[in-house]
Amino acid sequence: MYRAFSSAFYLGCILVATFISQPLSAQTPQVDENELREWADRGDADAQFELGLRMITGEGVKKNLAEGVKSIEKAAKQKHLRAQHILGTLHEDGIGVKKDLAKAAEWYKSSADLGFALSQSSLAALYEQGKGVKKDPAKAAEWFKKAADQNHPPSQTAYASKLERGDGVAKSTAKAALWYLKAAQQDWVPAMTRLANLYYTGQGVPVDYRRAGAWYQRAARSEDPWAANNLAWFLATCPEENLHNGETAVLLARRALKLVAEAAQSDEQPYEMIDTMAAALARNGEFKEAELWQQRSLIMLKEDSELPQDDQQKLKAEFETRLNLYKKATPFAESEPKGEEETEPLPQDTILQDEDMPESKPRNKTAPKSSRGTVV
Repeated sequence: MYRAFSSAFYLGCILVATFISQPLSAQTPQVDENELREWADRGDADAQFELGLRMITGEGVKKNLAEGVKSIEKAAKQKHLRAQHILGTLHEDGIGVKKDLAKAAEWYKSSADLGFALSQSSLAALYEQGKGVKKDPAKAAEWFKKAADQNHPPSQTAYASKLERGDGVAKSTAKAALWYLKAAQQDWVPAMTRLANLYYTGQGVPVDYRRAGAWYQRAARSEDPWAANNLAWFLATCPEENLHNGETAVLLARRALKLVAEAAQSDEQPYEMIDTMAAALARNGEFKEAELWQQRSLIMLKEDSELPQDDQQKLKAEFETRLNLYKKATPFAESEPKGEEETEPLPQDTILQDEDMPESKPRNKTAPKSSRGTVV
């Protein structure tokens, strides 16, 4: 029931880019430039860091990348953690300095060793990708865990993803669910959607469509187009009939397409989202429209030259199956998932106290194993 999970291994880098690109005024109060320079010249690390960042961004002072880097480096050499971290990002991205991933890793390591969560996350990402350091999934997991222990939602999500897959750490979907929950309860959208998927498929937790829907619903309040798409798919195709809502599914599917087009600044319409729109229209009884959208999804799927042939053939078969259903004026619903055995609920999850979801009906435990849906 889930497709749009951005790779957790890039989350630390995304946060770094956000930190640098934000207007400085949103992070620190405005100060007198002469006074700031005076304090920086006296060796004050905070002043050196702020002055350097202002020169890099051009916020309040004349932009000067080279001088900005030098000022931040002075602060970094005084073990100013944010300065060390930003210096790592500058070397990683080649901003004001020559791109040097090995140096980036060194600066991240300096800050990470002193407990700075963002650097721990960024260092983990380098180990995950093998950039500037030798690729090492176990070390990546170790550093993600250190940042996760500091309540850093992206790292909690990344570590949960590794637990879910058994990548560099012993596989445990139950532990993954707990870490996703920690991040989801801090409104981190990727964690919400992953946790929803675990509830939907019964991996690490018992199958619970109401909780799955509640987390998809909360995630969909964000501006993430795939979160809207996931909820639309859920409302259109959930195995539990009383959770269907075709009208809302259509609205959400349209919103997802609008958001993704705005983000790409184009008329981009991913075939996964077109498939979701078709399912939503069918659930709403608009079968002719559903046929047209499903046919479009098949055309666009065929044009995806980057998708492995086996995956393309599998999706093609799924899309054609749904198209045939719509031609018979029948909406598509996913089958009951089998789920993992001996899973336990998460008593810490209070989502149903905050989100309004219809009561569940008893599930048919003899139902066939789940078919793979669009956003699984």
